[in-house]
Amino acid sequence: MKKPNNQPRKSDLRSPGQLVAGGGLSGAVMTLIYVVIGIAFWSLVGFVLDRLFSTHFFIWVGVLLGAVGGFYLVYYHMTHTQEREK
Repeated sequence: MKKPNNQPRKSDLRSPGQLVAGGGLSGAVMTLIYVVIGIAFWSLVGFVLDRLFSTHFFIWVGVLLGAVGGFYLVYYHMTHTQEREK
């Protein structure tokens, strides 16, 4: 007796860029993940720089940079996925 193959096919798998460009719930979740990870990473970099230089503004620069970077990645994936589909 053969076991059913529950493995997804390669054609079923989508990249994060395809999820963002596709919209819907998965696109919204990927957008949120890009922005949150960007903010978290660059805030951590800002925190380290604040400790290193004894300042209090690098963390806010990191938050802003992370948010802008996250939204830029979403924009980049949306435009480049649409260009590939044409």
